[in-house]
Amino acid sequence: MEVILVYINFPSRDVARHIGTALIEKQLAACVNLINGVESIYQWKGEICDEVEVMMVAKTTVSRYQQLEDYVKEVHPYDTPEIIGQQLAHGSEGYLNWVQDQMEGRH
Repeated sequence: MEVILVYINFPSRDVARHIGTALIEKQLAACVNLINGVESIYQWKGEICDEVEVMMVAKTTVSRYQQLEDYVKEVHPYDTPEIIGQQLAHGSEGYLNWVQDQMEGRH
């Protein structure tokens, strides 16, 4: 499969929505989902942090992943944003074809 799920956390829904909309407009993702209320516990610069974030799940393709990552790094407010891509092994054939069509400009 050529489809990748990309997980990205954001400090707020407004920031996530703004960047998610840009990913769609730039054809770097076919679809994004925003999930409110994700609790993240991590260590940053020697301190334990406990934050409520908004998680984005973006659907893209292998060929668009690096452009998506580069864009998010450029505009994300975090110094080191969490950007995790996971290539799919299985999925609904119709949906996966739709994602690929969106990324290839076949609307």
